[in-house]
Amino acid sequence: FQHYYITNNLRMTSTSTIPEALERVGYFGRFQIIFLFIHIGIGIINGSITFQFQALSIMPKVICLSQNCQALQGKENGDTLICKLKPEEWKFDNTHHNWLTEFELYCDNMYLKGMGTTVYFVGFMAGVSILSSLCDKYGRQKTNISLLLGFLLAIMGLYRSTSLITVYVFRFALGFFHSGLSVCAFTAFCEFTLPDIGALANIVNGAAFALGSSVSSLLAYSNRHWQDSILPLIFSQTIILLFYVVLCPETPFWLLAKNRTSEAIRSLNFVAKINGNPPLPIDFKLPKCNEEEASGNPFRIIISSQTLTKSILKLSFAWFTVSTCYYALQFNAGSLGDDEYSVMIWMGLIDIPARLSIIFFAYKYGRKCSTRWYFTVCAVSLGLCLVPNVSEIYWGKMTLKSIFVMIGHGAGGGIFCLLYTYTSEVLPTLARSTGVSMCSTVARIASILSPFVIILNQISGSLIYFISFACILTSMSLMKSIPETLNKQLPNSVAECEVLFHGKQKVESV
Repeated sequence: FQHYYITNNLRMTSTSTIPEALERVGYFGRFQIIFLFIHIGIGIINGSITFQFQALSIMPKVICLSQNCQALQGKENGDTLICKLKPEEWKFDNTHHNWLTEFELYCDNMYLKGMGTTVYFVGFMAGVSILSSLCDKYGRQKTNISLLLGFLLAIMGLYRSTSLITVYVFRFALGFFHSGLSVCAFTAFCEFTLPDIGALANIVNGAAFALGSSVSSLLAYSNRHWQDSILPLIFSQTIILLFYVVLCPETPFWLLAKNRTSEAIRSLNFVAKINGNPPLPIDFKLPKCNEEEASGNPFRIIISSQTLTKSILKLSFAWFTVSTCYYALQFNAGSLGDDEYSVMIWMGLIDIPARLSIIFFAYKYGRKCSTRWYFTVCAVSLGLCLVPNVSEIYWGKMTLKSIFVMIGHGAGGGIFCLLYTYTSEVLPTLARSTGVSMCSTVARIASILSPFVIILNQISGSLIYFISFACILTSMSLMKSIPETLNKQLPNSVAECEVLFHGKQKVESV
């Protein structure tokens, strides 16, 4: 990284001087490591909360109290068995007291299970555009602190919930605040380090999100009462909030984009102090940005460029595709025929190395090529799920269909990591969070619909795999025009984005 930024003969802009300043104050020292652990903690909690409703709505073991129940038990699974019996003919064992048992989310109320996750993603979609635009307008520090505090209060409210309505309300709030954190916290870290390290941090955060999905299943399985599985999340969120308030200032990129150069230098000197490096020289100066862009609306910045507009549309469809594959496969775990707790835990665990492998592929072969490869793995895995009788062939204790679904799910998680990085690297500073949030908003449409994949299963168990396969092929075709961003500097203006897409000659003609 040091060799790249010092030896490249780039014209002196804010984006070429801030990396120089980061070389002096430290672009991966103690400050960035602390920030990275905060980022990882946010990822684990977000992953756990995202899949919490599914984990806390798994049906416990059914105990038969009549001969009629015993006769049907070997022929029907738990979901359909109890719907054919009278209430006095069965009961749940006392191993798990979760939302399904407390709010009776079975038989005629089974659709309410899907609603719990859908409400979360509705909150996510409602918040993603609003909160990320606030991040671009009011700064990363204030926005992130407000979001972390709101997220903590929503978790506390969920813990104290006594009805399904209040659970839905606080799940909506959690999705709302998660949406802003997923974009603004990532953007903040990227602007305190060099682009490739920021991309690496996003991949690690993605693995943390996958770990969080396994944590939600483990907490639900190991705690008898559902409130006990929320307490660790409250404690962890409190620690993260305190660390962020004390150790994370406003980013120098945002301050410079707003032409607050003296504050940007103070922010860089704070990083130098934490990293144990000397401050910047007294005569160190940063050039001012374009005044019109510095005061511009992030949405107008994007639509002012035909190149950026087309790119956002193409990337948005890729986000929609990944969200369809990733979440639909996750929420389809209960229909695979294997133990749902085990499938959810293994999905999260396989997701971790799948996301971490991006570190190798994205840095050696680039973002564009890696995205195409992971889409291919996902498509092949979904295609193998359509092979006849694949759900009847066992490998160990699981069916081959479950294994193929886990591989496709892991590849989808890897693409999510790539798209967060890839999208942020083709957008200018003052529209970076807003552009990523626009793509994320489109992805949440698929997330909102994914819990109702059970309805597609009633039509055909293969339909979700056909739909995902077609979306993947379309996305691969659209992504061909998005440029490679490996070893390219982070664009700070629309003009620099045009250079990235078309080269310097195109900018001069404009």
